[in-house]
Formats: sequence, structure tokens, C-alpha cells
Amino acid sequence: MQDQTFRAEVGDRSYEIEFREGTVFVDGEAADVSFERVAEGYYSLLLDGRSVPVVVEAASEGSVRLRLGGRSVEVRVKDERAMLLERFGIADADAAAEREVRAPMPGLVLAVLVEEGQTVKAGDGLVLLEAMKMENELRAGGDGVVQRVHVEAGDAVGKSALLIEFE
Repeated sequence: MQDQTFRAEVGDRSYEIEFREGTVFVDGEAADVSFERVAEGYYSLLLDGRSVPVVVEAASEGSVRLRLGGRSVEVRVKDERAMLLERFGIADADAAAEREVRAPMPGLVLAVLVEEGQTVKAGDGLVLLEAMKMENELRAGGDGVVQRVHVEAGDAVGKSALLIEFE
């Protein structure tokens, strides 16, 4: 396994988990741990020589629910990328991406379907962009309020050009 670092958050506790040179470290301490898949969603955890059956289920977004010997706990796991974004003040990369709409390809803005201050829902049309002789309706990735519109009908835009920002 490639060296990786994760943070597991359980309630108000946080654990730094590193996989380094074939060894698992929890909060900097080497741990005698093995985690083997038994069946879909079922695992065997060997922790300090003790076997613990574990059931892993999907929970809220970015979290899993672990059932360990009759106890159920929700665990939020963050990888190195998520921790780096958090360090730079962007706690959720997906939410950050949804705050902007950028041109997926070069094209011509045919129409802007929203205005600053307007509330939009996920899936609402935002901009009509003509690219390669086809009309493409760019839609909102999530709910929000239009903070700023950077284009108007007739503008030529390049790939990745910022079109709309959300609050």
C-alpha cells in the first residue's frame, strides 16, 4: 500500500491515521492492526491481537457508520486532499466547486438565465453557452444565491472562464 495519511473524526475526537512503509500509525504511535474484508460491508479488525467484527454502512455524506460489537458510531474520514483544503480555509472541496460555474469549453454566451441576488436550486439553468455549434445549458450544481455574474450575452469565453459565483 502506498503511504497515505487520513483523519478520522468520531464525535469530538480526531485521530490521525498514517499508512507508512507497511505500518499503521494512529496519532504517531505504531499500531498492531489488520483490517480484512470478509464479505460486502463486513470486515474483521485485528487490533493488538484481538479480533473485532465490524460492519461498515454508508451514513451522511463523507461519513460511514461502523458497528463494532454492538456499538454503532459515525466516523467522518478526511484524506490528505481534504485536510489540505481545510488548512487553506476550504473545508469542503465539493462545496467550494459549487460556489463557481466555469465554462467547460470555449464558446459564445447566448444568454444568461439568472441575475445577481437570485436564489437558485440544484439543476436550475444558469447560462446558455454555444460551443462547437451546439447549445449547452449550464446548470446549478447545488442550491445557492447568485453573488456575481461575470458574463453577458454575446461574450466569447475560454475554457474554465469564470461565469457565475455563488454565496
